[in-house]
Formats: sequence, structure tokens, C-alpha cells
Amino acid sequence: MRFRLHCLPFFGFGVLSACWMFALIVLPQTASNRRAPGTATRYSDQGAIPMPDDRADDSYAIYSKLMPGEEFASMAPELNARWAIAAITVNERDRNPAVPPQGELKPPPENPRGFQEAVEDYAANRNVRVQLTKDPFQLSHAFSLLRPDEVAALRASRAAAQVSSETQSQWAGYAGVTFFSEVYFDSKHRAALVYMNDWCAHLCATGSWVYLEKHGGQWVRRSGVTVPGA
Repeated sequence: MRFRLHCLPFFGFGVLSACWMFALIVLPQTASNRRAPGTATRYSDQGAIPMPDDRADDSYAIYSKLMPGEEFASMAPELNARWAIAAITVNERDRNPAVPPQGELKPPPENPRGFQEAVEDYAANRNVRVQLTKDPFQLSHAFSLLRPDEVAALRASRAAAQVSSETQSQWAGYAGVTFFSEVYFDSKHRAALVYMNDWCAHLCATGSWVYLEKHGGQWVRRSGVTVPGA
């Protein structure tokens, strides 16, 4: 026996119907239909959600693997004594240009389905921002998670013509800041896509989509194409 939900007009709400009102009120959110409560016109913590439990282990493993990024890894140690990671992931509106992953990367011939499912996860959750926490990172290098206001202060200290000695001292040892998007997965958590941007003022400001696959319990970077960054 198949259950059918009949839709009746719900006057007073324009095109809304009774069945849509039921769906909006009763149906729960799932991992594939999460939406940010609000989106801002600039990078902020507006609408950021806690890291979903079913994504946490793999997401932090991937973030940790990709640090510090090619730009920062090539710098002299005294210029990069501490790593800075933005504590709020960037969403589609935070990136400029907002090129989707399939616009920069081609699916691997041996696993096109995993890549496509990760793209679909991105399409469903591209407006979501996630709040990162420090403890799950697996890094032996000193690092800090920066709130959006701290990110703005660090960027200003590198870009402003005149900076106070107090500001210079506060951000000494930070070469810049690394931005991540949420990690987007296939249904089996064997393929993943993530956007990464190392920002260091005039020296580097490029972002790249990275495709990874899980082999033998470890995430392996398969690709990454450099594009103009935010």
C-alpha cells in the first residue's frame, strides 16, 4: 500500500499549499539538504553551523593533510612561525570568482561516480558555512584558528600602508591565513572535494579546488588546479 500526500490550496499564502506547509514544519533536515540560516554579502560567521558529526573525522583529516599549502610551505621558517586558519569555512558567496569544482577539475576516469557525487554534495551545501574547532586538527606545527574579525585584522596588517607597532607585534610570525570550504563527499566518504585558499597579501592570493580519494584508510590528494582567489 503506497501513501500519497494530497495537496490542497492554502488560501492566504499565495502559491503555498497545505502540503508544502506540512513539509516546511514537519520534515527534518538531512545531510543532503542542509542550508545556512542566512547568508551575508561578505565573509563572516553569519549562519555558520557546527561541524556535522558524520563529516568531522574525514573533514579534519583532510584539512590537516593539506596544511600549510604550497605557498606557505615554500616560505622561510621565520616568516611562517605560526599558521593561521580561518575558523569559519567559506561558502560560494565568499569566493571570487565562485567557480564550482567541476568548472576547474575533471573527474578521474577510474572513479567518475565518486567525483560526481561530491559535486552534488557541493551543489546541495554550497551556501553553508561551518564553524571549525581546534582540537580535531592533527598538526604538529603551531597554529591558530581566527574569527572573521581577526582575519580582517590580519589582512589589514598586511595590506595597509601604515600599521601600528602594536598591530605588527600581534600578527608577527603569521605569513597569512588559510581559508577552507566545507569538505564535500560522495555517499561512501571515499571521494572528496574541498576549496583551499592561501592568502598572504600581495605575495599570494590564489585558491584551488582539490580532489582527494581515500585509500587504505588515508586520504590521498589526486588533483588541484590553481585559480584566481578571493
